[in-house]
Amino acid sequence: MLIRIGLPIAGGHLAAAARRLGAPVLISANALSRPWPRKHRGEHGWPGFRQPSAALAGLDVALDSAGFVAMSRYRGYPWPVDAYVRLAGAHPWSWWAAMDLCCEPEIARDRDEVQLRIAGTCRLLSACRRVAGDLGVTPPTPVLQGWLACDFVRCADRLPLPDWPDLVGLGSMCRRRTGGLDGIVAIVDRLDQVLPAHVRLHLFGVKSAAIALLAGHPRIASTDSQAWDFTARKTCGAANDMAHRARCMQTWYARQRQHLRAPAHAITPALPFEAPRDGDLFDEAWFDLVAAGEIDPETVNPQRLWESRCNADND
Repeated sequence: MLIRIGLPIAGGHLAAAARRLGAPVLISANALSRPWPRKHRGEHGWPGFRQPSAALAGLDVALDSAGFVAMSRYRGYPWPVDAYVRLAGAHPWSWWAAMDLCCEPEIARDRDEVQLRIAGTCRLLSACRRVAGDLGVTPPTPVLQGWLACDFVRCADRLPLPDWPDLVGLGSMCRRRTGGLDGIVAIVDRLDQVLPAHVRLHLFGVKSAAIALLAGHPRIASTDSQAWDFTARKTCGAANDMAHRARCMQTWYARQRQHLRAPAHAITPALPFEAPRDGDLFDEAWFDLVAAGEIDPETVNPQRLWESRCNADND
């Protein structure tokens, strides 16, 4: 399992610190987004991406689309698909993740919204693959989305892939517990039963407890986390300077490496697979329209969707 250090800044002292550690890293697209002028934010549209820094040259670095940040901070991706794919073609990333729609409870507040966002993730993968083909960019790494294990299985069933690649991302992991029906172990366990044998997973944003528990799992290729920078902010005292942040990065990375060297934990079998309850399955016709790009998932009102479903049942 590779442990990728999540870098909040695309270059500079933190990239140099990761290089000294010999660590692979992950950069969020948001770290490469040009800032809006403070007084005119959003008035003139998104200002575009900066070019990747020369400080990243020679690093094992992957690119993430910053889905959760985009949804929580901007209420949607501020950058269009073609701009993101051009960024993916602007640097020799080890891999770049397709844009996706995260399903954390603070973003997807009910089961219909989760299903909408799974369908939207399928749509975005199609769009990223299409633009990448037009621009001659290496295809993106697909991302599976959902909240319960059954959601991720459904996403895997519906992703528009001609063939399964060796690596697939697993999103909406950062704020998730390890156990239970919506826990990381249950999701990995269920996907292990249904994915082709050669497919391995990158787990976005998992914490130390999950890394320690899942170390050695044959399905998991890599994880990433920026938890070290949260620790730096909590322990900074008078100033959270780059030297302090680099020390926190080094300490955190050494601890994760210790987890990988420790004897493998016996993973408690996941709870029985939970099938969706009545009303949990987003209507297939709507799902197909969203996945095909005929409907934008961020413009669908789940309440109206539910009302239309009830009206159809009554007719």
